[in-house]
Amino acid sequence: MAAARLSLLVLLALALVLPASGAEPGGGAFNVTEILGRFPEFSLFNLLLGKAHVDRDINSRNAVTVLVPDNSAVDWLLRRSARLPRAALVELLSVHVVLDYIDAAKLAKLPRGRPTVSTTLFQTTGKAARRTGFLAITPTARGGAVFASAAPGALVNATFKKAVTAVPYNISVLEISNFVVPPGVITRPRMPPPSPRMKPTSIAPSPAPVPAPTRVLPTLPSSPLTDPADEEADEAPATAPAPSHGHSVKVMSWWSGLGVAVGMACMFGYL
Repeated sequence: MAAARLSLLVLLALALVLPASGAEPGGGAFNVTEILGRFPEFSLFNLLLGKAHVDRDINSRNAVTVLVPDNSAVDWLLRRSARLPRAALVELLSVHVVLDYIDAAKLAKLPRGRPTVSTTLFQTTGKAARRTGFLAITPTARGGAVFASAAPGALVNATFKKAVTAVPYNISVLEISNFVVPPGVITRPRMPPPSPRMKPTSIAPSPAPVPAPTRVLPTLPSSPLTDPADEEADEAPATAPAPSHGHSVKVMSWWSGLGVAVGMACMFGYL
């Protein structure tokens, strides 16, 4: 029984002395997921960090500044890019992790009149092109600042809203108005769709189609509605048979036969 109590005391002492899970002394002495978990207004951004595993890279650093947009800004991004690939999501989130500790006091002391260029986590991936791995921080009046991509042709910039929390001098969390979108991270040139494979029989050109003889159907003239009695009167002449040429031939043949018979009678003395 005494040994069991001693074991419990040892485990309790270790739990109080050792850092939290995921934290390593001398590197990553914090857990960004736990820090952001205290603020419900950043729950969607915190969820994206976990899904893209960017939180692991953040926790492995000694000094970082996380630029966090609120849930409404994340919802705007998800509605705009419903099918955002995971690689593009990782790049976008990595742009919002500055590899330097910048709290509100340090932000207010940045030199005015020119932007301060800072390195982001995206620069360490080796995929950043045309300075997309750097942020330009330009101080404004009353301790404000504008965050923009250092690459030319940046799509969307963001403004500083407030300091959320900080663990001096390891991690600082700053709220910004929306995402910072460098060129080429979300909006990529679309590749043309592949041409469909054609069967060998369809490669040879087909002979020109021979036009079929056009069959002209008689067109019946449209007539207005009439009384049935009028229709019978109108149809009476049409139903009378027209004289046929065959009847005329028969009459002519009869007269010719009669002439031949009279001639033969005169010849044989009957008349």
